[in-house]
Amino acid sequence: MTSAARVETVATLTIDGHDVAGDSGTYPVHDPGRPGEVVVDAPCASAAQVDLAVRSADDAARGWAETSLDDRRRQVVAAARAATATSEESDLATLLTRENGKVLSESQFEVATIAAVAETFSDLAPAALSPQRFSGGGEVTVQPYGVVAALLPFNWPVSVLVSKVAPALIAGNTVVVKPPPTCPGAVLAVAHTMAAALPPGVLNTVNGPGVDIGEALVGHPSVSMVSITGGARTGRAVMQNAGARLVPGLLELGGNDAAIVAPDVEPDEALADELLAAALLTSGQVCMALKRLYVPAEHLDAFTEALVARAATTVTGHGLTDGTTVGPVHTAHAAERAEAQLVEAATFGATVHRPGALRVGLAESGGHYVVPAVVAGPPPDAAIVREEQFAPLLPVLGYRDLDEAVAAANDSRYGLGASVWSGDDELTETIARRLHAGTVFRNAHGPGALDPRLPFGGWKESGIGSEYGAEGLRAYTRSRALPPARPLPGVAG
Repeated sequence: MTSAARVETVATLTIDGHDVAGDSGTYPVHDPGRPGEVVVDAPCASAAQVDLAVRSADDAARGWAETSLDDRRRQVVAAARAATATSEESDLATLLTRENGKVLSESQFEVATIAAVAETFSDLAPAALSPQRFSGGGEVTVQPYGVVAALLPFNWPVSVLVSKVAPALIAGNTVVVKPPPTCPGAVLAVAHTMAAALPPGVLNTVNGPGVDIGEALVGHPSVSMVSITGGARTGRAVMQNAGARLVPGLLELGGNDAAIVAPDVEPDEALADELLAAALLTSGQVCMALKRLYVPAEHLDAFTEALVARAATTVTGHGLTDGTTVGPVHTAHAAERAEAQLVEAATFGATVHRPGALRVGLAESGGHYVVPAVVAGPPPDAAIVREEQFAPLLPVLGYRDLDEAVAAANDSRYGLGASVWSGDDELTETIARRLHAGTVFRNAHGPGALDPRLPFGGWKESGIGSEYGAEGLRAYTRSRALPPARPLPGVAG
């Protein structure tokens, strides 16, 4: 296939139960590994279609909220199962890899989780959404907001779609989804299948490049809540828009996750494999990827050597090519930013190791390829340490004692995740409780270690609120307090 080939999927919007073309035409979505290929002709909604989608959701909101919780759970799970089956039949994973860049095995895993995510929220719902009753007759109930605007990221768009839509719908809201404009095809397809299994207007999609569609959606007067996964800059812009109407938001934003390897741990191949895998998932483009590694200073060289040996086995290439372990990053800007961070780190005296292979012929292909790097000894103020790389780069820093390691790990404006690695359970727990992060993994790191029954959310600039768990369900509700009824004054009992 040549770099100029056009292999297209024509996507549509879903509004009020109907598949519709974008009134503002289409735009091309390109393959990050083969930028000359157009993967999707993506629909571009007009402002009028955004309004129609929100009004359709608003019209459906009351009837959906009045549907029993058990019936909502049943319908949402059935919709998710239908989406899983359809996605597998249509090989949606291949489309996701071509528009996103990730390796095919990751896309297959992501698509396969659709039903499981919905089922988890369904199982949690009866307890999470039940009224709280107190002695004397008082109670607290949870009520849906109404119309939820859900804005999705490019990195795990299908997974995040379901992690927002399932709890929002089960809680009684209706939803308008805005996919990532650079990676909308798989999201639009999954949402289409789910919407077809639900009453018209309960689930809708709008799409388009730039910021206009998102601003129109978030700023719509009938949107009652906003849920977004993305970067801190986008989160601020969205909440500034929503805040003008005092609309609440659930924000899962960026991270700069640190891992601390305790002094009792010796470097070995198995540990190096887990640490590097946590850093390289989706080419490092995961909010909870391992982005800073702190090891005892006396073991810095040994850990670096073990990580470099593991990095030497990586193969960077197109996500659909057999044997590829690291796909391209999503955009040219992301690749340029990663390379600039490596240049700066080397200028500051860090040692940059890039032993992995780039497939033959890709260097001049125009693809957004970044060969994984292990960066030993960068200073704390280097961009590769201070900023979220969102690329397959792993800085390794030495520490003198655990107090220094904890202080360095906490010295970040982010606080999404962190991890502690030790054979001493008591020490692991002690360090974990000192880390400023919403999730602290122990002897693991990243999505594979998440328990969907537990809340996931960030501290500081990593977000507001939590997804997953009972808290993730209740995030899509507001409380109504009903104090004990008192006798009407002047009326005999």
